[in-house]
Amino acid sequence: MAPFETKVKEYIQQYGLCHKEDRLLVACSAGADSMALLHFLYQEKERLGVSVAAVHVNHMLRGSESEEDRRFVESFCQDKGIPVYAADIPIPAILEKESGNMQAVCRRERYAYFKEVMQETESTKLVVAHHADDQIESVIMALTRGLLEGGMQGIKRCRPFANGELIRPFLSVTREEIVDYLQRNHQGYREDSSNKKDSYTRNRIRHHVVPLLRAENENIAEAIMHYTEKVQEDEQLLQSYAEQALQELLVEKQRDLWKINIKAFHNQPLALQRRIILLLLKYLYENPNIEQSYTLSNAILKLTQSTDGNATINLPKGALAIREYDQLSLVKAHKESPALIARTLPFGQWIDLPNDLRMYIGKADHAVPTNTTSFAKCYFVNTSDFALPLHIRGRMDGDRIDLLGTNIKKRVSRLFIDEKIPAALRENWPIVTSDDNLVIAVPGLRMSNYLSTSKRAEDDALFIIDKRVLS
Repeated sequence: MAPFETKVKEYIQQYGLCHKEDRLLVACSAGADSMALLHFLYQEKERLGVSVAAVHVNHMLRGSESEEDRRFVESFCQDKGIPVYAADIPIPAILEKESGNMQAVCRRERYAYFKEVMQETESTKLVVAHHADDQIESVIMALTRGLLEGGMQGIKRCRPFANGELIRPFLSVTREEIVDYLQRNHQGYREDSSNKKDSYTRNRIRHHVVPLLRAENENIAEAIMHYTEKVQEDEQLLQSYAEQALQELLVEKQRDLWKINIKAFHNQPLALQRRIILLLLKYLYENPNIEQSYTLSNAILKLTQSTDGNATINLPKGALAIREYDQLSLVKAHKESPALIARTLPFGQWIDLPNDLRMYIGKADHAVPTNTTSFAKCYFVNTSDFALPLHIRGRMDGDRIDLLGTNIKKRVSRLFIDEKIPAALRENWPIVTSDDNLVIAVPGLRMSNYLSTSKRAEDDALFIIDKRVLS
């Protein structure tokens, strides 16, 4: 058996990329890499014990050339009896409507279609044709873009995708070996004319940097492969430590806010500190180029180096990193919540509030709702003590609250400081007031003396403050 076939089969077996009865969906563009992948898996499907189907996307960027790519893939599949799923996605029209990076939009739309087909066909694996030369390019791109450990891992051989996994069985072979395989098997393919242009970073690295590296070390692809495999294994272990440490550091977690204790953070090794910050950034962003930015991560790390005073840095897309007291908060970009529009509070139904809170107000003699979380707190009140109806609004200058269980009347602005609420969240914190503007409650923080934790004879209403279930 030729070395190429041996390498790929051993790689698949070593890492368990395929199992018997897997339903493989092969992403095929008509280029050399994906045609070799589809051809190889078709030839080996009986030995592997798998079924093979193909999926193709025409981005409609190269006119008749793109259309011919689709016909080429469909013709190959028809000849071999391979099920094929293809779609024309109007990328030019999408870009005209929303602008953005063309490659990013292509990738988003392409993988959205792959996911759709994978789910409809109940495929277990999406197979893509990234190879060892792609791995070299990815590592160099990560270095030039200043990405952290996540970027330096390179392309992963396997990751969760849709209802199964995405696998890359060609990471152990080079582009030269792939072309040789196609020639030996007399299998044609189509060249994408855009791959010859130096318009994209990856193309410039492929055309100019990789040949220089290969001239210095003809086995550079193998060296990079061993490097990325080691980095991925090390990173998997460190990541598990970082995830465990983050759970211990978390003071609060909401949809739009993550807060950690800085002093406890300082007790972690620097390697884990950086990874903890990366985990926090993943909560804020879905773009790995933002999540893995060294500049961004380092700026947040510097923010944690002191607990004296307060400081805020602006993050991409309107998010904030806030150091207040001994706590670090990462806050998503705020969008005005409809709950803060001054309005009357209805009885007998749940009301969603900002900061992942929700509130229920009902009659005290009615059954308490059962769909509450362990966070839920119940209070009772005599509504004849203040003017009805009740309202919800944001804070106002001069707001004061008679704190439940004390003889203290405190300014709400001071309450926020004492409760260490980040300044960015204070303007949008919900306040419950009477019809004549008395503060009845600051949900999630403190309640007023109008309420009681136990039912009194004159109480006629029930308040429940609860957390919304995080998705």
